[in-house]
Amino acid sequence: MTIVLAEMPEAAGRDLSIERQHLPAAARIENFTYAGNQAALVAACREADAILTDYVPFNRAVLERLEHCRMISVAATGWDCVDVQAAAERGIRVSCIGEYCTDEVADHTLGLLLALNRHLLAYHRQVQTDRNWRWNEVRGVRRLAGQTLGLVGFGRIGQAVCRRALGFGLRVLVCDPLVDALTASRLGAHTSSLEELLAESDIISLHCNINATNRGLLNRAAFALMRRKPLLLNVARGGLIVEPDLVEALDHGLVAGAALDVLAQDSPDLLHHPLAGRDDVLLTPHVAFYSESALADLRRISAQNIRAFLEGRPDQVFRLVSPTEGAT
Repeated sequence: MTIVLAEMPEAAGRDLSIERQHLPAAARIENFTYAGNQAALVAACREADAILTDYVPFNRAVLERLEHCRMISVAATGWDCVDVQAAAERGIRVSCIGEYCTDEVADHTLGLLLALNRHLLAYHRQVQTDRNWRWNEVRGVRRLAGQTLGLVGFGRIGQAVCRRALGFGLRVLVCDPLVDALTASRLGAHTSSLEELLAESDIISLHCNINATNRGLLNRAAFALMRRKPLLLNVARGGLIVEPDLVEALDHGLVAGAALDVLAQDSPDLLHHPLAGRDDVLLTPHVAFYSESALADLRRISAQNIRAFLEGRPDQVFRLVSPTEGAT
């Protein structure tokens, strides 16, 4: 039995002790670092019985050349890196991790929100770079209480953000087709259409799934609806935002600032990326999920999913994805 750990370059050389502890003891474990070469990915995974991956793209062309694979375990809550329908046609099941970092992502969201609203980047540069200790060099800081936070997506993480935001005195609007007004009201929020949320929010935070219908959700037309020049947060998926349109919106003052934990490319070229190096953009390297506890859970569960499935215990897989489900 062969299990391939196919991972992005930033994971190369990491400790795999937790995965090895929870994968089948008799399995041969091989490592592959994906650097964009699809042929190399196929060669590395062709003989695998199971694959554990982070964000390596397993599209139809790759999946059709896997000869023995029975399962792909995605070490994330989302699975948009895998063409689940194409995998199902090959008899390959896909698993993900239903939940492991809700608190971490919600905390990170509030951290980004506070940093933008309080202009912490500007203060940091003023003190650390300019060596200037004056309170009134940075202007335009707004009182947070009373502002409107618009949450696009109101699942576990969106609801956790809402609970924290209410403590800061924010009014919360939510747009989620799966959440009704009564449910939102019980949690202290108000439902709205996407158009209303974009128009009325002082801060907009993305916590929604990504699929064929909402890829590029925030584009030039959406930014034009943002009447209140909001702050924009994204800890969900980079593909929800059309990045050139965001650059344009920032340049024209339609968006006051952005804090992004994800970009369209998960390993971006920061030397040339148009959102890097801007005074009005705060970037973190896809770390909203991270704490030592969350990371340990992530590694353990993704490995346990493979073991349970290969040992004939699919009911003990944390979450098996249906081919009909959209990516998250």
